[in-house]
Amino acid sequence: MKSPVARLPGMSSKAGAVIAWLSRRPAWARRSGPMVAVGLAYVVVVAGIMIWRGISVSPDYLLLIFIPVALLSGRFFRFLGDWVPFVVIFLGWEAMRGIVHNDGIAPQVASLANVEKWLFFGHNPSELLQHAVSGTTLHVLAVAATVVYFCHFAVPLLVGLVLWLKDRAQYLRFVTALLGMCMVGFVFFMLVPTAPPWYAAQDHLLSGVTDLINSQHTLPSNISPFYSLLNPNSTAAFPSLHAAFPTLGWLALRRVYPRGSWILFGWSCLVFVSVVFLGEHYVVDVIGGVLLASAAWWVMMHAVVPHVTVLRTARPVLEATAAPVGPLGA
Repeated sequence: MKSPVARLPGMSSKAGAVIAWLSRRPAWARRSGPMVAVGLAYVVVVAGIMIWRGISVSPDYLLLIFIPVALLSGRFFRFLGDWVPFVVIFLGWEAMRGIVHNDGIAPQVASLANVEKWLFFGHNPSELLQHAVSGTTLHVLAVAATVVYFCHFAVPLLVGLVLWLKDRAQYLRFVTALLGMCMVGFVFFMLVPTAPPWYAAQDHLLSGVTDLINSQHTLPSNISPFYSLLNPNSTAAFPSLHAAFPTLGWLALRRVYPRGSWILFGWSCLVFVSVVFLGEHYVVDVIGGVLLASAAWWVMMHAVVPHVTVLRTARPVLEATAAPVGPLGA
């Protein structure tokens, strides 16, 4: 009996060899459980090396990092169809976000600082956290918090990879809700720009709050060519998308991994503390981000999914059992 490769006209010997290898991939690579474990370990190691080398783990790099996992799954074409449009739209949103602060609307600086002081009886949590440590301890914590801060994109995309391997319909719900949430944030940042605590401190509206990422020199030294062209927006504090992204990921993971999702809940809490400690967000920004993520997921599950067939019936990428899977499945 001829192999499937022999029946594909016009195929080069190298492409045929790759497809033949994929068709002989290990049995565990045909099951979602082992693939999730291997994919997680691989991405965490690669991302860790990038962070150690001072390279920003951005969505464009992550898409490339995910390719070996897609090849091993035997669903590379489906990966391209599910991931490339999502990442392209996401990068487009990132590019638009950088022009928001040029719309001529003055940012809200004092209002959030006043709300924060009212909530915490005249105190500012960023100031309290920064003044609780000093010297080497402050620097070490600033570095650790900056690593957490710059996993802003890595964690939700890693959640997306897990969902894609385990439950493609849930992946589609997650990325659709994520993009919708980003657009709501974009509109809010455009109409009501808000400044973070370090910005208010520079305007002498807060005392004792420092921009730790810049003052402690913890910024990544290398960013992707795409991100080097962008103009970052310093007045997009409320709602905090740093808080919204992991919260949405936790909500999406709960259905697929009820117990494992609590790891992401713990990570979300770590993000909440880190962004406040760094002076990048107020607590009220974090609350706003959590509420935004919760609302986005509720709308997705109760208003969108019942009316969009693909979000209910999308075929899984991998089977839960070791059933044979073609190397280039649809």
